[in-house]
Amino acid sequence: MLLIPTQALKAGMTLAQPILHPLCETCVLLNEGVRLEGQYIDRLVEFGVDHVWIDFPGLEEVDSAVDRNISADHLRLYQVINSSIDRLERRVAVRINLHQYRKAVRCMLTNIVESPAHDVITHQLASCGSVLAGHLANTCYLSLLVGAHLTGYLQRQRSSLPPHVAENTSELGVGALLHDVGKLQMPDELQDKCVLDPESQWREYRYHVRAGYEHAYDHISVVAANIILNHHQRFDGSGFPHRESRHPARPSAPLAGRQIHIFARIVAVVDAFDHLICPGGRVVPTIMAIHHLRDRRFAGWFDPVVVETLLRLVPPFQIGSVVTLSTGCQAVVIGNHPEAPCRPLVRLLDGRVDDSTVRPGRRDRDLRMCRDVGIAAVNGVDVRDYIFTGELEPV
Repeated sequence: MLLIPTQALKAGMTLAQPILHPLCETCVLLNEGVRLEGQYIDRLVEFGVDHVWIDFPGLEEVDSAVDRNISADHLRLYQVINSSIDRLERRVAVRINLHQYRKAVRCMLTNIVESPAHDVITHQLASCGSVLAGHLANTCYLSLLVGAHLTGYLQRQRSSLPPHVAENTSELGVGALLHDVGKLQMPDELQDKCVLDPESQWREYRYHVRAGYEHAYDHISVVAANIILNHHQRFDGSGFPHRESRHPARPSAPLAGRQIHIFARIVAVVDAFDHLICPGGRVVPTIMAIHHLRDRRFAGWFDPVVVETLLRLVPPFQIGSVVTLSTGCQAVVIGNHPEAPCRPLVRLLDGRVDDSTVRPGRRDRDLRMCRDVGIAAVNGVDVRDYIFTGELEPV
């Protein structure tokens, strides 16, 4: 299989996976094996489908690396929360859909535990990340994934609890899925803003955490409600909201460090990362989002252990994606190296991917072994300024 941006599809390509309707769980737009025609491609663009998997002989490694269960669970999260948005906006209680939320979160968590080393489906994050329902689903998925790889850290941060309780991340999933519901009460000009925008300094924007908390706290656990209230608290104490001061001599202040619940710290990182993947609604290569998250701009914002864990889980170049090497040749990413994330294993193509006769060549290149060859572009976007070298270091 080959992962192709919808805008780059050509008539005659064959689908390697079915394409589900983004808003209807039981509706399949196109089935696996369908040979694409121009009108099909136009409709996929209209539906907002960002990437699709096409049949491409000679890339069996990619076929085995893609976890279809995880992809289906992620889409289910999106569908569940999207179907609830209108009712939530009308201030209908969260409890009406809570059973669906918990069921979707449990399915995702089960499959993450069963497949802990799966490649993060960043193409699917980008496909729905520009709308609120997509952002909530993305944040839930990535938060559960990070939590599954932080079991020891969760025990230490929740040391007053028995280990099996400290490591239970089901409420992390529920809180992450609902963390921005307070935005539904914001004015239209603020609803699509995020913590990375200048408007995040406005009092009206910052009130969404309290609005969401007040809307949900009677229907979900204290832990999940805490995530909604405190997912914009920063590790250095510069976040929001301020705590209510019970002592007249002590001014109110935000939480900081370990005062912030570990689940809220996880959602804080994931929330920012998902917005970095789709800044302003436009999709950027994952390597760019990773580069920006490591920028000094965010120094002090996040728990460094959580940041490092997320960066180790998200490959800069997704398996199955087409990249252009510094030599000008195109290649397909077929393997990643955690110790050298920007130098994956690639299989060279014997032409350009938009040529219907192109096929994988017989040569693989481990870019760790190539001093003078690296990745220059992803889907036509120059990424040379975003490449980092060596191992990931704590931020």
